[in-house]
Amino acid sequence: MNFLVNRALRRLVEWDVHADKFGIIALPSSLVSRMMDYLSEDEAAELGTWVGKNLLKEFLTFWFKEVSLEGLVSGYPRLSAEYGKAFEYEEQVGGGQWTLVIKHGNGLKWSTYYEQLLKTAFLELLDTVISTEKTENQVVARFSAP
Repeated sequence: MNFLVNRALRRLVEWDVHADKFGIIALPSSLVSRMMDYLSEDEAAELGTWVGKNLLKEFLTFWFKEVSLEGLVSGYPRLSAEYGKAFEYEEQVGGGQWTLVIKHGNGLKWSTYYEQLLKTAFLELLDTVISTEKTENQVVARFSAP
């Protein structure tokens, strides 16, 4: 019982309060997938660019009050994975090298979207170039940071 109460309180504090204020709405995953189906791969990349440049900056500033490396690599994806259920997320840090993995299982257009979102966010928001690898259901991003 204690576990369930703690989990509910954590979700309220970390996600629900902010999500409501930020304007996040819940949609069935089948609807979101169907909407992506209507986009070409180029349009999915363009959407990722827009989100990485505009929406993500607003999200980070609203949630964490600043745009930072920590917010971009730990805050946003962890919250989106845990509460938004959009993807699974892992990060690994060693010797100044960061590896981020977004595992989504939704196909190549989603990989294109996430890849472009990451590339744009790191370049536009942190002035950092990243290398990426994408497959049909996963994107891996690598970069060096102090």
